Amino acid sequence: MAVEGASAIDWRCGPALPARRPRTLAQLIAMCLSAFGDRIVLRAGEAEASWLSLAVWSGNLAGHWQDRVAAGDRVAILVGNGLPHLIAELAVWRLGAVVVPVFTGLGPERVRAALAAVAPTLAVVDSLGQARCCPPGCAPITVAEVERLAATDTAPCDRMVAPATPCLVLFTSGSSGTPRGVVLTHDNLCSQQVAFARLWPEVGIHDRLAAYLPWHHSFGALAERLWALCRGACLTVVPGGGRDRAQLLGTVRAVRPTVFLSVPKIHRLLMNEDALDTTCLRWAFTAGAALPADVAAWYARRGVTLYEGYGMTETSPCATVIGTRPDQQRAAGVVGDPIAGVAVGVRADGHILVRGPGVMAGYFRDDAASDACLTPGEVTDDDEGDVGQAALVDPDGLAICWPTVDSGDLGAWTATGLRLDGRADRMLKLPNGEKVAAEALEDALLARPGIVHVVVAAEPDLVAIIEAADAAAVAAVTAVNAAQDLHYQRLAEIVVVTRPLAVETGGLTPSLKVARAAVLAAFRRWRAEGGEEFRRIG
Repeated sequence: MAVEGASAIDWRCGPALPARRPRTLAQLIAMCLSAFGDRIVLRAGEAEASWLSLAVWSGNLAGHWQDRVAAGDRVAILVGNGLPHLIAELAVWRLGAVVVPVFTGLGPERVRAALAAVAPTLAVVDSLGQARCCPPGCAPITVAEVERLAATDTAPCDRMVAPATPCLVLFTSGSSGTPRGVVLTHDNLCSQQVAFARLWPEVGIHDRLAAYLPWHHSFGALAERLWALCRGACLTVVPGGGRDRAQLLGTVRAVRPTVFLSVPKIHRLLMNEDALDTTCLRWAFTAGAALPADVAAWYARRGVTLYEGYGMTETSPCATVIGTRPDQQRAAGVVGDPIAGVAVGVRADGHILVRGPGVMAGYFRDDAASDACLTPGEVTDDDEGDVGQAALVDPDGLAICWPTVDSGDLGAWTATGLRLDGRADRMLKLPNGEKVAAEALEDALLARPGIVHVVVAAEPDLVAIIEAADAAAVAAVTAVNAAQDLHYQRLAEIVVVTRPLAVETGGLTPSLKVARAAVLAAFRRWRAEGGEEFRRIG
């Protein structure tokens, strides 16, 4: 679906990307190999790897797999963060094929459905249960087999690819519905790494990171892992992907990160446990949700620079960052300026659009969903086109019309950058015809003491579904209702969950966001049929 009202879009552009830059992963990795060679860039348990060893191991694996994996085939990776996962990914990219990391914590049924949808040729697994999830035509490959083949010398296989060649399918979190497979290309990934290098040129071989963010998610795979490796920093993998609190805290304390990337929930955990050594931590980065003011203040008191990013899997993932300008004062919901090569526009109806080389190729085998939000680049002579693409040039300095994606978010420009005003699909329509922004109420409730997770819905009056102790839930709703000027904006019903929301039960997404669609579906069943999942307290 074409973006309507283009002339009414207020575009802001990030700085231009270099005219000459890597546009395929082979070019990007060759630069890393040349710059960092035998310097250790990854530690995972007892294992460690340099770019030189990664090149040898992935080359061996690609050589052994070349008769089994054709260019464009998909290879699923069901194992967690670690060296086998990374080696397999690099090998698949060398073969001109597509990596599909799948989060196994979703349970066998959903893993089986995800694999059936993408129809991989191979799947890297670490258990018999995972192997049983493979559809017909997909051969399971154990971690032990990956390690054996990677250590067995053979001639590597490196297939030629174009910048627009797909290389990765990442599933969205599914917080508002069914997860979709986002198809990312070589140039999508490369453009983001070049933009990050421009943002933080000082990050390099002397930096340390503790990596718990999952590699099946764009924040962990691209904004942290690939970026750190491409800067020659040393990335230490947290055992268990951060799900074990003791291992997460122990690893962070042992590594003493110089930069730290995380979601707000983990920033708060590490703040409460005083796990970050702020004498060596130069800066922290947060994304995925609004960072509570007290956590931001904690970093400020310790002199740690704080950056906040905005983006989505569909933009590879980052589109804007705040904290890069000395005059930028942090304000709730403000996420800063477009990064290099990216143009961000706010349409007259408030929809936030993102244009640039990081915008996805589309959703995997879902043309309808792709057409609904993605506009291919097209040549234009109007002023809007010039403004919207001023920073976007190809290696020869010629203007490129990059694709545009409608983020589904609403916002506006402020003096300190883009402000987020919630999701377009989260405006609740009440029986009286009025509309209420669910996210504004949720954010207000989450800012109150003791509130862990919240879903606000119109059923048909406003109801707050809360994970918290009864007293905390009642106090939060009372305070938030008192702040509403209009009576229809006040919450009419309070319901608490009787068990903590979790990824394993479908209440949270793999990126630890509330799976709103699933929570609402369970709430509606409970309201119709009864049960013990929820309890009404007001």
